[in-house]
Amino acid sequence: MSSQYDADALHRTVKRLVDSGQAKSFAEAHEIAERYHLQLELTAPEDFHEQVAAFAVVILGRRSFLGGVSVSGCGDATLHPMLGSSQSLADALREAGATLADAVPGRPTITVGGVRERNAPFHVRLLMSGWRAGTAPVDARHSCDGEAGGYVMPLTAVAAAALAVSQAFHHVSDAAPTGYEPVGISLWAPAQVAWQSRDCDGPVLQVLPSSVWLLGLGHLGQAFAWCLSLLPYPKDALAPPHVLLQDVDRVGVSTESTSVLTTKNDNKRKKTRVVAEWLEKRGFSTAIVERYFDGETRTGRDEPSLLFCGVDNPEARRALDSAGASFIIEAGLGSRHDDFQSVRIHTFPARRTAVQTWPQKPQGEPAIEGLYADLLEKGELGRCGVVELAGKAVGAAFVGAFAAALCVSEALRVLHASPPCEMLDVDMFALKFRSVVVNEHDFTALNPGFIAV
Repeated sequence: MSSQYDADALHRTVKRLVDSGQAKSFAEAHEIAERYHLQLELTAPEDFHEQVAAFAVVILGRRSFLGGVSVSGCGDATLHPMLGSSQSLADALREAGATLADAVPGRPTITVGGVRERNAPFHVRLLMSGWRAGTAPVDARHSCDGEAGGYVMPLTAVAAAALAVSQAFHHVSDAAPTGYEPVGISLWAPAQVAWQSRDCDGPVLQVLPSSVWLLGLGHLGQAFAWCLSLLPYPKDALAPPHVLLQDVDRVGVSTESTSVLTTKNDNKRKKTRVVAEWLEKRGFSTAIVERYFDGETRTGRDEPSLLFCGVDNPEARRALDSAGASFIIEAGLGSRHDDFQSVRIHTFPARRTAVQTWPQKPQGEPAIEGLYADLLEKGELGRCGVVELAGKAVGAAFVGAFAAALCVSEALRVLHASPPCEMLDVDMFALKFRSVVVNEHDFTALNPGFIAV
């Protein structure tokens, strides 16, 4: 089989270009994707949340913009202690995949900092205040600007950066007129349209989950782990935060295009081992489960009862009811070229069970049309290969990171006595049209274990 038709090696940005009809071949799709460039503009950021945002733009951007992410304005800033060693921020961003270079006028730009002069048709800056995350035109003031120096919940930086990268991608891939008005969401009150209001803000974090179960360690699962690592766990806790990691898959060539903890050097390694190694370097303890999750899988004594589910098949989701977890947060992402930017989140227990939420239905084969039909007709690929190739999901790392920030925030809200969402529907390309149903289950007695900040 030609390497360009290897489903496990197919970059998900390339897949979208083919599936949407913007490219007539995988080779043409690669050429188009390699013209996608993004640049990040900094002003020697010292604050933790600003550096988190900078890393997020680089980590998420380079996985969707095949032309690369360039960074300017690092200055002499050193890396915040919570993010690693005492190396310079510039070196750390370079290691994360960025290129250090002066800004190029006209190139899509994301700024971390205050109001600036616009130097490109797409040029936004991040808005980060408390639990409120958003973007605004770089040359426009915003009500959040008057709160500079205030508290910023760490996942706000991830959500704001993911949203900005999403807008930039929409701009370059769809020629969409994005970035011309403020857009955002409150991680504390996601249902509220007036996200920028102080009334939508949450408290300073007081407690964090002491142990969690991560089910599925691909696109979403790795983003869950990343978000957890950014929370302010104390270094002197009696016991480190603990993560149970469950997955059966190995890293493939295409895994890096959507999974934030994976590098090219991880190819063919078990995903559980990759994520465990990454978390342990950041002070977590881990346990590994490398078997399929089904109706017989249950949390054991002294194992986590807070479960984050990032699997992409309905059979495993239906089995969540019998897992024995006291609180479950599940997320699913769109998989087609026209809905990959959508996120749906559920929490359990709720008014509906997992079995009721995902009733058993026959699973059909993906549609064989367009380029895939041509490959089959010309005999360049057998039917099994064509079905596998056509069935691969379109995806982008910025969608998983945004979903993970929302999901981990659901757990944090419950630990801070606020109800979670039973269901949350979000389209990153049309954020203000989100749909939210509040979970009416009584969580006041829930205690999955916590660590005081």
